Amino acid sequence: MRRIVAALLLVIRAEQAPAQVDVTSHQTIFPGPYDAEVVQVIDGDTLEVIVALWPGLRAEYRVRVRGIDAPELYRPACREEAELAEVARQQAERLYPPGTAVQLRDVSYDAFAGRVVADIRRWRTDRWLPLGKELMDRGLAVEWDPRQSAFVWCPTGTEPVSE
Repeated sequence: MRRIVAALLLVIRAEQAPAQVDVTSHQTIFPGPYDAEVVQVIDGDTLEVIVALWPGLRAEYRVRVRGIDAPELYRPACREEAELAEVARQQAERLYPPGTAVQLRDVSYDAFAGRVVADIRRWRTDRWLPLGKELMDRGLAVEWDPRQSAFVWCPTGTEPVSE
């Protein structure tokens, strides 16, 4: 009898408890860390990873690096941006080659193509290094600012890339 009462109290408490996280909200941030492995580098600020969600459950995602803007590889605004985008992709691939163990932190939905946004880090002998900072330190990314011009990577007066 005592076990039945305890079970009923547990059910009643569970029904009264407010939801901890609204997983359907695009504003929700999942702090992590989540262990993942790099599958491929898409461009300077996007990696494809396999993330371990819990034992026996893994999922493949494209993850955009939180807080940075790297030159666009697929729709550059000018020739200079296209060249810088390839350099940024190559550098990201040198730092995070396929098979690299990474951590994802502060994961949230992205506005485009089913990606997520996260702080992506790799272990380097004594600490976790964020990819965003590594690219910014090398001049291959800037801090993301939604008010910035789309031509941040293009010198003034350059010709746009023709399609």
